[in-house]
Amino acid sequence: MNTAPHDPYAFLENLHSAETQRFAAEAHAETQARFTASEAFGQTVAEMVKQLQNPRQIAFCQEHRARMYHFHQDDDYPKGVYQVCSAASYRSGYPEWETLFSVADFDNVLGDDVYLDGVSHYVEQPERVLISLNRAGGDAAYTLEFDLAAQKLVADGFHFPAGKNHIAWRDENSVWVCPAWHEEQTTAAGYPREVWLVERGQTFEEGTPVYRMDSDGMMVNAWRYLDAQGAPVDLIEAARGFYTKTYLQVLPGGEALPLNLPEDCEISGYLAGHLLLHLHSPWQRANQSYPAGSLVAVKLNKGETGAAQLLFAPNETQALESVETTKRFVVASLLDNVSGRLKAWRFSDGRWQEETLPKLPQGALELTDQPWGGDVLYIAASDFTTPLTLFALDLNVMELTVMRRQPVQFDTAGITVQQLYAESADGERIPYYHVGKNHTPDTPAIVYVYGGFAVPELPHYMGSIGKYWLEQGKSFVLANVRGGGEFGPRWHRAAQGIHKHKSVDDLLAVVRNLHERGLSSPAHTAIQGGSNGGLITASAFVREPQAIGALVCEMPLTDMLRYPYLSAGASWTDEYGHPGQPEFAAALAELSPYHRLSDGQTYPPALITTSLSDDRVHPAHALKFYAKLRRSSPRTWLYAPANGGHTGNTTQEDSVTEFTCILQFLNESLGAAPGAQRPSEHAVLQQHP
Repeated sequence: MNTAPHDPYAFLENLHSAETQRFAAEAHAETQARFTASEAFGQTVAEMVKQLQNPRQIAFCQEHRARMYHFHQDDDYPKGVYQVCSAASYRSGYPEWETLFSVADFDNVLGDDVYLDGVSHYVEQPERVLISLNRAGGDAAYTLEFDLAAQKLVADGFHFPAGKNHIAWRDENSVWVCPAWHEEQTTAAGYPREVWLVERGQTFEEGTPVYRMDSDGMMVNAWRYLDAQGAPVDLIEAARGFYTKTYLQVLPGGEALPLNLPEDCEISGYLAGHLLLHLHSPWQRANQSYPAGSLVAVKLNKGETGAAQLLFAPNETQALESVETTKRFVVASLLDNVSGRLKAWRFSDGRWQEETLPKLPQGALELTDQPWGGDVLYIAASDFTTPLTLFALDLNVMELTVMRRQPVQFDTAGITVQQLYAESADGERIPYYHVGKNHTPDTPAIVYVYGGFAVPELPHYMGSIGKYWLEQGKSFVLANVRGGGEFGPRWHRAAQGIHKHKSVDDLLAVVRNLHERGLSSPAHTAIQGGSNGGLITASAFVREPQAIGALVCEMPLTDMLRYPYLSAGASWTDEYGHPGQPEFAAALAELSPYHRLSDGQTYPPALITTSLSDDRVHPAHALKFYAKLRRSSPRTWLYAPANGGHTGNTTQEDSVTEFTCILQFLNESLGAAPGAQRPSEHAVLQQHP
């Protein structure tokens, strides 16, 4: 297992051992008893769940042929149901829902505890779907073919056992299967390395193998783009690492031809015979240079790439976030100084022409759906204090209409939003948002961070945090540190590999700047992050414990000398480097929170979370960090339920209970807001047990 013999908590890497199960269960029970056992806590959870189930909440849907499909959870169906209504009734504001299936029914079918991972409609016959059902909230999932019209499983349909597989429609009678059921089918990271084409009526073993990558790669994936203006195209992505990949086109005869594309670009769409490429490095081609971060359209013909056209090149404050294609248009979602914008192009007279779009709100924009075969796009917009609004954008007439408005969830009176800047250790200016109505050193503040894998953190509506934190006079800070995607490839790469410590530098710079401005102080400041953000916050916590008052470390990586050998860790060496390689070993040892904990150091309170069903970031990262920290710091707590996986994909009550536990911990650790009144018996989030 490549475990260092001096590691006293190495046994926690074996999740199947009775000792590990007992250790996690006892620590979790202690945390529950400390923070979640009161009647008032249960009342708060019930209030939050009721708000989530408010019928005025926006029902986000997939639209297919004027029917709106939606996943819904409530008290009667905690695992949820998949339902449908007509587009007309949805637009009227009074949708008439029909239940198509209940997720809980599949527990008996599969003999397992499963949750909905996704529903993939075959868009040309949208009542045929592939249902993905994960095990206990993890990444491993079953795939079942279901007939929505008949409301039953398809007899002898496309049904596959649980695994970290990629399975996608090719046409109504065939699917692309990238299997991950056996070790010989997977890479060292546990992801698929093979591509098969399985026809209707065939077993997997009777399918056609199309492609196989070396086991030291990261993963393969295969899918079909249906070009509304031309023929479909079948593609394979063979990723050697998170940011290095080869794309191949599969021709009708089954031959897979490598495409001559930059190894770190991303194919973001296909329309009018053109691949849409998101470049992560500059690309020099045919005496033309295309900058990093840009969107480029490239003609594709039978495995050969042709003429290219630059659609968008970002400036220093911009980043390309996502791309969507409609029947006639390409639409790009952009970030401009961490605020959303859209651009659109249409292929006309042999070139892509930019179109003028209606004005959209500032803040966070998300492209939520694009009905197949049309030019309508659904967009969700919000900011920290403005609830989500769902818009429909008809690109043919450039008309923007409001479909739904989310109900207000908290009182924004007195709350201000400001974008501020901190100077990091190397002089880089790091932006952050401060949201709150108190601006004093004794104001409790949460500083939230992610800072990895080029993922941006945006100013979304605060919802429950607004109701149960900001309303009480406390503040929230969103730190846009390097390693994220807020300003494109340069921002990400600045804190990648041996430079990953700069994400931690940036977070600590934001915390210090917050204190220098008198917006909070060390005893009243918590840092919070999950997954990669858990690594960043834990690293900051062990480096400068005196700068903060509490840590919330969710689903973290903490052992950076062992991470490639645990769960999916081998897939992240592009982000962090490999501890077995001399050029990264010292940097990872310095970054690793688990190894930098000191028995002689005084640490502030910490709440560490994981799920024993997390098959992406191994729970041992959280368990070992908790065990070692608790040895010297009794104010250390572990929240580790059996289910939930890496993304907390279980029931609403489970998710809300964990969220409320975190807030209870923060209130106890950081204290009340300035001028706060003594809490009533039901104001659990203000109480000290």
